[in-house]
Amino acid sequence: MINSGFIWRLATSLDYLVFPRKCAVCRGVVASDSVFEICTPCMGRFPAKPVHSCALCAAPVDGEVAEAGITTCGRCRTKPPSYDAAFYGFRYEGAARELIHRFKFNRAFRLAGTVSSPLCAELFSRPSVRDADVIAPVPLHWRRNYERGFNQSYLIALEIGKALSKPVDGGILSRQRHTKPQYALSVAERSDNIKGAFAVPRPDKVAGKTVILVDDIVTTGSTVLEAAKTLKKAGAKKVLVAAAARA
Repeated sequence: MINSGFIWRLATSLDYLVFPRKCAVCRGVVASDSVFEICTPCMGRFPAKPVHSCALCAAPVDGEVAEAGITTCGRCRTKPPSYDAAFYGFRYEGAARELIHRFKFNRAFRLAGTVSSPLCAELFSRPSVRDADVIAPVPLHWRRNYERGFNQSYLIALEIGKALSKPVDGGILSRQRHTKPQYALSVAERSDNIKGAFAVPRPDKVAGKTVILVDDIVTTGSTVLEAAKTLKKAGAKKVLVAAAARA
């Protein structure tokens, strides 16, 4: 009698020969047993995360500063952020940048899991995050959502929800006005551009709760700072920022 496991492995192997998995970065062939949709050479191109990082915003912290017992960066010591902690999966450089751009701008929805995997692993390792109540993606204005066809932060939030077994609510935050794309602006312009852009239609959904605020990329942090401030004003107990990548 033929073992069913043997049949499954044979079918999987034949399927891989006919339709080999393609690397999300270089489009080369990926090993059939690879966890990520990224080939081994491209995995080697992903930049390593810093050894020491700020306990609040996750920005790199100098080793000597960290060894002196200082856990936050100079910026956060001078002006603490509106959120309570931040976490990310990739550094926004090299192959990671290429991957996220393909996901975000080429409508490659299937890459949501690949883009989110390192972030999900990071979040799952943090007890404070596993105790959160709800996940809220940074929303797009309806015009931007119509133009792009999807909200990449919402897709990432869904992956986090599955990893942490937490509810995802895409309606917690709303976008009150259409803003210019942040990547096209300077640091000062980004803060002004996003100011007052968000609202919480139902404050009862966040009152007294710990919210995981999800964005695809954090560069200057202007967007998540404004969104977190809006959530705190609505009564959120804590806001934890989760981004697929950080500059």
